[in-house]
Amino acid sequence: MSNNLQKRIILKRLIIQKLIRSNVWGGKHIPLDFTIKGIPEHFRNRHKGKRIIEKVLKELIKDRWIIILIKKIGKGTGKHLSLNPKQVNEIKKLFD
Repeated sequence: MSNNLQKRIILKRLIIQKLIRSNVWGGKHIPLDFTIKGIPEHFRNRHKGKRIIEKVLKELIKDRWIIILIKKIGKGTGKHLSLNPKQVNEIKKLFD
């Protein structure tokens, strides 16, 4: 298994765990920034790490594990994440 693939799997688990611990399924959601803060600082502050994080988020959205919502925040808008309740079984397989 390549080093890059291992990092992506670990990141997927970190993001999903953060969302599960926050209990954000379906209608509940948390800001994307809050979710990314759960990733180790030495990783998310590097250009290569940021690219991998973006790739992992795109994969999770494409696989329909997470739902991304655009919500109004003050005067602007921000991205919020939620777990897809229809994918509970698939999400649980990640941790088996």
